[in-house]
Amino acid sequence: MDKPTKYSLAVIAMLVLALAGGYFGAALRGGGGGGTASAAAADGSWMEKIKKSGELRVGVAIAPPMTVRKGDVLGGPNLIPLENLAKQMGVKLTPVPAEWKNIVAGLQADRYDVAANLDGTLERSLSIQFSDPVYEYQGVFVIKGDASLASGEAIIKSGDPVAIAQGSAPGNAVKDAGAKVLEVADYTNALQSVQAGRASAVFTDLPTAESQVQADPSFKIVVPEPKIYEAGAGYGLPNGIDTRSLQTINVAINTSRMSGELERAYAAENYKTIDNLGDMQKKS
Repeated sequence: MDKPTKYSLAVIAMLVLALAGGYFGAALRGGGGGGTASAAAADGSWMEKIKKSGELRVGVAIAPPMTVRKGDVLGGPNLIPLENLAKQMGVKLTPVPAEWKNIVAGLQADRYDVAANLDGTLERSLSIQFSDPVYEYQGVFVIKGDASLASGEAIIKSGDPVAIAQGSAPGNAVKDAGAKVLEVADYTNALQSVQAGRASAVFTDLPTAESQVQADPSFKIVVPEPKIYEAGAGYGLPNGIDTRSLQTINVAINTSRMSGELERAYAAENYKTIDNLGDMQKKS
């Protein structure tokens, strides 16, 4: 390449860099920059929408003890960070009934602003965004205490149906692990399927499993080894949520975790860690 050509390319490169610098500099200052400036101006727009409406709508599918229904009221420990956020924003927290099979669709349709107690999965992340986890858990089986099956491997290899909540992440995982599944509307129906003999076990999240066994001690928990499913349950959020609003939600979550507020709420619901299940766990 001759020297004039090299010189010309160098000049062009400098012009491109200068134009790019002006473009991004204007965007950062809030002036010019087209779409980038619009994005910068929209930072915090999710929170502004909530403030304008006067309510923070939360989609809630039942999974005791983390999300529960008491009478006509939806609540539970998983909603505590959102309750704190709503209070700080000066708005009302409004729980909206949802089901696991359509909770993501409800968020996409703007039926609510947040989907509670939702596992961040790869499939879901293609459609929506996720907050930091509110808590982590493992997927486990709930089985009749007098059943001969005593391991996750035995339950799957038996060929008997495993009841799962339709659309739930643990349900999809046990299906991928080779289990024959019986899909039902929710975890209450799943346990009823085991009681009626239509399924050998329920595969669910640990908090739900503990809630079921505490309500009826004739059932026990089987912890699969190796693990079939493990996840962090946080909040599902609209795909277009801005960075500042997402950061604020994560601050609300982590403040509730680090302050011990969530841990105290779990203890009040008698929630145990997976290595401290005691008599709730089926012995082999």
